[in-house]
Amino acid sequence: MNSFYSYVIGADRPIGQHLIKALAAENYLYKGLAIESQERVTLQSSGQPFFIITPSLFAAADLNELENWLELAEDNDAAVVFVSSTAVYPYEKDGRISEATEVFSEQAIAKGLLAAEARVRQTRRHLILRVGQQFSVSSGDFAHALLTQLRQDQSLSLDDQLPFSPTPEDDIASVLLAMLKQADCSDDLWGTYHFNGVEPVTSYAFAEALLSEASQYEDFTEVRLEIVAEEGVRPALMTANSEVEQLFHTFGIKKKPWRTGLSRLVRGYFRAAD
Repeated sequence: MNSFYSYVIGADRPIGQHLIKALAAENYLYKGLAIESQERVTLQSSGQPFFIITPSLFAAADLNELENWLELAEDNDAAVVFVSSTAVYPYEKDGRISEATEVFSEQAIAKGLLAAEARVRQTRRHLILRVGQQFSVSSGDFAHALLTQLRQDQSLSLDDQLPFSPTPEDDIASVLLAMLKQADCSDDLWGTYHFNGVEPVTSYAFAEALLSEASQYEDFTEVRLEIVAEEGVRPALMTANSEVEQLFHTFGIKKKPWRTGLSRLVRGYFRAAD
């Protein structure tokens, strides 16, 4: 019998969807819930309860639902896992943010995430995972937006100056599951961690990789990518590139190459469309 029971809050969001698949694949007990769900939740008596809250950066109202879930977690002494973003930091073109950095962005999304993190830290046991430029080729993310534009335009002008760290959302889910397994066995792991994909790239380089993968499933032979000095296509929200050493030293979780994840997610996207 597994020793913990996961309540995936945001099961209708990409990270939550991938997490449910990962839990099911390893036969862990879980219940998927929409983040705005009004469903009355009765906690199972089997296993330590974990509330894994996976809001979408592209659904601003998700953070408004946080308080109800945290109150329920506190009432039932459930551990809380919250997926945040390195968007809490100001974006810098050069270098990586240290995990100890306490200089934060003034953008509205950053303030909302920081307020949510502060509330999560009021719970007795919590894990906060700040992730990089997340994608799964789903509505709202940069990969999906690029693929849509590639279908519409034969020529696409892209930024080749500002690097970001693409972070596959199924990799985020696998990291969350690895953290859950260990946190269930120890009271010394609670805290805030960072995770993003290996090798920052520009929008142009990411689009090249995406086009190469997508061309295996759809005809993009007429598409041309161009580099422009200013106003090239790039993510609407540029998230900071971060160090991830604390995640490795605490949980033994290694960095993951985003290109492998891109191939996997593009394949899944086209298979789902068939």
